[in-house]
Amino acid sequence: MAIWQRVQGTFLRLGWGKTGSRVLWMALPLLAALWILLRLISVDAVAKSSTEGASHANGHSTPRAAWHTLYEPSEPLKDEPLGLAPGGKAAAGTKTPAKPPREKPTENGETLFLQTYQLLNAGEHAQAMQVAQTMVERFPNFQLGQFIYADLLASLSGGLHEREALLQHPDVRQRLSQLKAEALQRTRHQDKAFFAGQYPAPVRYLSPNVAQVVLVDAQKSRLYVLANQRDDAGKRSFKVVFDAYVSIGNNGMGKWREGDGKTPAGVYFVQKHLTDPMLPDLYGSGALTLDYPSPIDKEQRRTGSGIWLHGSPSQQYARPPTATDGCVVLANDDMTRLIQLGLKADTPVVIAEQLTWHDAAKAPHLKAPPKAWPEPEQMRKTPGDWQLISAFEWTDKQQNVAVLSHELQTASRTPKRLHSYWVMEGQRWKEVGRPGS
Repeated sequence: MAIWQRVQGTFLRLGWGKTGSRVLWMALPLLAALWILLRLISVDAVAKSSTEGASHANGHSTPRAAWHTLYEPSEPLKDEPLGLAPGGKAAAGTKTPAKPPREKPTENGETLFLQTYQLLNAGEHAQAMQVAQTMVERFPNFQLGQFIYADLLASLSGGLHEREALLQHPDVRQRLSQLKAEALQRTRHQDKAFFAGQYPAPVRYLSPNVAQVVLVDAQKSRLYVLANQRDDAGKRSFKVVFDAYVSIGNNGMGKWREGDGKTPAGVYFVQKHLTDPMLPDLYGSGALTLDYPSPIDKEQRRTGSGIWLHGSPSQQYARPPTATDGCVVLANDDMTRLIQLGLKADTPVVIAEQLTWHDAAKAPHLKAPPKAWPEPEQMRKTPGDWQLISAFEWTDKQQNVAVLSHELQTASRTPKRLHSYWVMEGQRWKEVGRPGS
């Protein structure tokens, strides 16, 4: 009975139901769902992702580097399910020695989830219980964490016998599917060391005047911030200084119409920082507004507005991978950390369905502006010395598109910037619009 009371308390902390009957109704299917969740999230799913080919811009395919969790195992993980076998016993073949992280991560819901995940995989169930308990105490609205903790409690009491019948309930099956997707995306988290010496394909050039660039990889449910800095040898390089799990539109990528529930793909720029006293609870701890639709979007007759990077409602730690109206949504603690980076207005934000990374040492164009770019008409008509400070290029609907940013060199502390937008027609670039047009 004591175990059952702890399970009830776990779900009450989530705010699911005010009466005892509703708590019981919610707790039973969720406990059953998690037993299946831990059985379904297998190491095989993570291992398979490492063998997929990455398609590069030049048409060649090279093996993608293996995915690793934040807590990288010292031996290859075996093709065995994670979690507990029926009756609370460790599933056979799951014990794998754990390896300390390369750097101590910022402790949040995700890092605690990954610790629990790794400990379960290593068969260290007592330690997994301790970490899971810390996770739900510190982040009571983290539903994925609550599921794992409830499963560990239920496995001790043998309270999983009803799982087969309860999993026939459509709502339970849908929630299970969402949690499985979130858990799998979080376990695909890559150590920041993976990105050392790499750059994302859409970035063609960044001058020292552009301090940071934000990248969203929808396929991986991940947001990165790259700092444009000098390394120990004095050479300019990119460094991933922030990354976080995100949710995108409930209908995926490729926004075309207002209300279509999709997230746009392209390059946008930060406009404003909005903090929580100014926002409804829907937007969580803060928001960064973006300039969607861009002139390229308008040229292609895309509609809609209000695409932001923002936090989550207070009762929800994070959303499933595809669960927004089109915005890119982070957990509130991640959103707070993102805002604390001090991203300036006009910071570029690349939103891509899938990001491809290249070796920066083999990309001479990153060190100097590409010679083939044309000058925007507005720049030619404005007196002054304009300097190219960023260039992005990608393929959109089988058409090459580009966004260039120039900065007017003046003594002003707030330099004037100009963003121009281009599409490739035949072998020539055509300017398609300007901000405000």
